Amino acid sequence: MTRTENALAAPPDRLTRWAAVVAGLFAAELALIWLFGSITAWQGDDAMLQACSVIGLLAWCAALLCLRAPPGSRWAAWRGVLLFAASWLIFPLFKAIRAGWIAHPADAPLLALDRALWGGLSLPEHAFALERLWLSEVLSAGYFAFFFVVLVPVIWFAIKRQQREALAFFLGLHLIYLIGFVGYVLVPAGGPYMAFPEIFPYPAEGGAMTHFLTGLVAQGITGMDVFPSLHSGVTVYVWGFFLLGGRRYRAATIALTPVMLSIVTATVYLRYHYGIDLLAGIALALGVLWVVQSCRKREGVC
Repeated sequence: MTRTENALAAPPDRLTRWAAVVAGLFAAELALIWLFGSITAWQGDDAMLQACSVIGLLAWCAALLCLRAPPGSRWAAWRGVLLFAASWLIFPLFKAIRAGWIAHPADAPLLALDRALWGGLSLPEHAFALERLWLSEVLSAGYFAFFFVVLVPVIWFAIKRQQREALAFFLGLHLIYLIGFVGYVLVPAGGPYMAFPEIFPYPAEGGAMTHFLTGLVAQGITGMDVFPSLHSGVTVYVWGFFLLGGRRYRAATIALTPVMLSIVTATVYLRYHYGIDLLAGIALALGVLWVVQSCRKREGVC
């Protein structure tokens, strides 16, 4: 038997196996989100949601082709990036799911639980005391920086997609979104500012950046994307992935630390999340990091 035949006959290693399983589950979950969201989207007249339905389906089909490609092939290496792209393109369909399928949002229980956890006031209510125009501007910029915290590493590991480290990164990214989207469906909530405008004045006192972010959020809000806080969870995951990657990622870790802290703080300061969402997002990130790091160590990736 040749070396190539031996490689093909050998069972996949743990990292490859976990990545394939998680990718398959994530693809199935995205298909369900697309199906239920598209049903409502095409019953209405929201052209944006209908466009997401079409483009999201195309991205999902491209990702599926990569999932079916032989391990180690050129197409298989694109799996991580294309699944991520499909998830962001399908994500707006949660708005259609909220409108067509969710009758009872979970904001009231979340607020009650958050108040019980933080001594009678929810964490965003405690944050009222910190409100300053300059702080709102800084944290709004931090909240917006989330897009760069995610997209820059995705682009980097897309370029390095043939490497084992890229496989580990996308394993964690797929897993955190997979579990996070389950949370959105099981605990659908719009967040403090949306559910309780009489309690949470919105937006926070701020300037140009705060108002820019407010408009941006208004365009992308789905009404059921609060628990867990993926803004916090994904940010902590990316930061932790680089932190645990050793000296080669030292500069990235240092640069990301203040950004990570500002994003996590902004989620409650700007009234987008309850404290319990924040805790759930961080706990999810830590659990995913444990899975990814165990695979990295076993395979000698780090």
